[in-house]
Amino acid sequence: MINTINMNSTDWIDVEAACALLGVKPQTLYAYVSRGQVRAEADALDARRSLYARIDVETLARQNRRPRARAEVAEAAIRWGDPVLRTAISELRDGMLWVRGRSLADCAEALTLEEMAAHLWAVEMRICPAVEVPAMGKSPIGRVLAYLAQESADATPMQGRTAEEIALEGRRLLAGVAAALTGHCGGGLLHHRIASAWGIEPPVANELRRALVLLAEHELNPSTFAVRVCASTGASLPATLLSGMATLSGPRHGRVVTLAQKALRAALEDRMPAFLGSLEGRNPYGFGFGHPLYPAGDPRARQILDMLPPDSPESSAIKRMAERLELAPNIDCALSALSEARGLPDDAAFTIFATGRVAGWTAHAIEQATSGEIIRPRARFRSPDDQR
Repeated sequence: MINTINMNSTDWIDVEAACALLGVKPQTLYAYVSRGQVRAEADALDARRSLYARIDVETLARQNRRPRARAEVAEAAIRWGDPVLRTAISELRDGMLWVRGRSLADCAEALTLEEMAAHLWAVEMRICPAVEVPAMGKSPIGRVLAYLAQESADATPMQGRTAEEIALEGRRLLAGVAAALTGHCGGGLLHHRIASAWGIEPPVANELRRALVLLAEHELNPSTFAVRVCASTGASLPATLLSGMATLSGPRHGRVVTLAQKALRAALEDRMPAFLGSLEGRNPYGFGFGHPLYPAGDPRARQILDMLPPDSPESSAIKRMAERLELAPNIDCALSALSEARGLPDDAAFTIFATGRVAGWTAHAIEQATSGEIIRPRARFRSPDDQR
């Protein structure tokens, strides 16, 4: 269960005061929270706001005044640390993702995935074309990796192309990814195509629309960073998306939804103690609970879980698990709950994640490729005898 603190307590301060004391932006403060350097709790008067332990902030402020080696700063930044890359696409602010100046919550309320892609890519957007994808495997991840690899074979590099040219190709590839993941080649809006592939009714199709938009973008996560590195070399868009999809397939990124679904089913079947015992010592983030960037709870998860009845078996099971772990559910848990509650295929959560995220990857690919800058970090050597 998430604890709440009264704003009137002088021991706890809001984000503006904490940032002023530290001399940092909110993203940096959230990084300190994720690393356990600053405690954060929900405001009892407004659960959407977080409060921060004054003593932790003041201690960190004193420490930060001491000079630090540039190498140490850079090394810490790459692990949930300070922002390291400029972008006009999105930012995390006040516990919410903002996409080109518009809150992700607002986007999910009003936009289709096609419209979200247009907003992300800063172009006009039409309905994605119907793309026929040959059968290339039984699993969604196998099919989509094969599809993007095939598309990469003779694709034109992005170097020297305009943002509009890349976006036009992105429109076709977004449709192709959805077709490869679902094994269904059809027309219409993407959430209707996926709904048709899974045989679900219009109300659930609208829930699917919201979920796709919520998953479209999330700042500089591992797969998006892989996309930007690949795009910085001038590689083709399908090759760049392939690098993102391969990264997303890892069990500590996009495939977290697989273990999150197992966690949910264990809670539904009264097997929660045994399940948690089998994962003793593992960070609950890896099976759908807690998020380093959202100490007060993942807002994307709340938007999806609010679509389910509060007394549904899935909602009740998640509440029990959250209370046991003292952590709020994150987006992976929420996707698993939506999939379970609506009787979607076992791989539906990953399909939603991967399809939606292609929109964000393409935006980052366009921004990086057209910048003309290459991403090339430096390594910090550590000898085998160095245990630091």
